[in-house]
Amino acid sequence: MRPRAREIVARGGVLVIAHRGASADAPENTLRAFRLGLEAGADLVELDTRHSADDVPMVFHDKDLGRTTDAVSVWGKGKLRFEERTQAELERLDAGSWFDPRYAAGTIHIPTLAQALDVIQPEGTTLIERKTGDAATLLTLLEERGAVERVVVQAFDWPFLAACRARSPKLVLAALGSRALPPARLEEAVAAGASVMGWNHKHVNAALVRRVHERGLKLWVYTVNDDRRALELVALGVDGLITDRPAGIRQALQRATK
Repeated sequence: MRPRAREIVARGGVLVIAHRGASADAPENTLRAFRLGLEAGADLVELDTRHSADDVPMVFHDKDLGRTTDAVSVWGKGKLRFEERTQAELERLDAGSWFDPRYAAGTIHIPTLAQALDVIQPEGTTLIERKTGDAATLLTLLEERGAVERVVVQAFDWPFLAACRARSPKLVLAALGSRALPPARLEEAVAAGASVMGWNHKHVNAALVRRVHERGLKLWVYTVNDDRRALELVALGVDGLITDRPAGIRQALQRATK
């Protein structure tokens, strides 16, 4: 059986995390990208979840549908907000041909969170970034799949993390941020139940790494696609690299240790 998420987080060394799947090689946040992330040996496969208009947790990053689907062709220009479309409407969209012509229209679709978990969880561990949706709906889905202790949930919304902790204390949580992390802000993350800080690599330095570690938390950084920068961050002591290139970043780490 796969190790629990808390065991994976506690590992020594540096975790390699596939950002929206192996999104340098396949359309982001799709089942194809998740499978490639698993094949690359990623320690976790990250995805984004939003609720459809009929309150179904689905996998998508942007607020607007225009960048990674054919929504403009289907519905015309104008308001193309994800949350204003139902699951059935969203599943009809082409979510692959924007990335590369080899992903012919109609072969890649926006998955539900349940579908993504069914692909990732048998072999790997999912890092779920909540964009929209309530804690109760997410936790109900995870409970139904016996996945509460086998995923990590992250969010920029730290009160959402606290709501998750209140319902499921065994769920592993990561508090996302970008710029400064003063001591008081770090304490807010601890109070919300975070075991991990997920931070923009551009604002990570030795002092921030030290403060996070002194508080007993792990530090994962996003989104690291350059080999040299990955090695710099490892030298600073980060615990995880979130990357569009999980296979390439892992190879860079392995070369550096030979």
